[in-house]
Amino acid sequence: MSALYRHNDAVKPASAPYGFEVTLEASPDAVCAALGHIRAELARHRLSKENLEVIELVMAETLNNVVEHAYAGAPQAGLIGVRGTYSGEDLRLRITDIGKPMPGFTLPAGKPFKRHEIADVLPEGGFGWGLIRLLSCNLAYSRMGDMNLLTLRIPLAAG
Repeated sequence: MSALYRHNDAVKPASAPYGFEVTLEASPDAVCAALGHIRAELARHRLSKENLEVIELVMAETLNNVVEHAYAGAPQAGLIGVRGTYSGEDLRLRITDIGKPMPGFTLPAGKPFKRHEIADVLPEGGFGWGLIRLLSCNLAYSRMGDMNLLTLRIPLAAG
């Protein structure tokens, strides 16, 4: 795999949150590799399959949006930074890039739907921000100079 992908994870004492940091190229291959790494790292903390799937879905939607929109039309792939803190009750994420800003410098609303409507027959596309909003909370976006900063929290189900 030629996509740039590196990580720097430091496991802290059991009483403190676990943290990880990943820097990846804004490409589909690098997103896939980073998601695999993050899922494997979090699985070591005995998260349930459901929690791992929710985390992977939210992160995949978020990172792919950066690739497809923030860096759209860029002459070469830029970088995406991901910092996560897992405390057992939630996963807090900080995602940065230096691509294009969000339109209007605000988070998209996303297509609304209810959790029980996530089924076999959703049409392709347009549901990313709706899913992100449904499965996470405390979403915040800001533009600091050239950098986009997205923070969010994914509450984790017990078990």
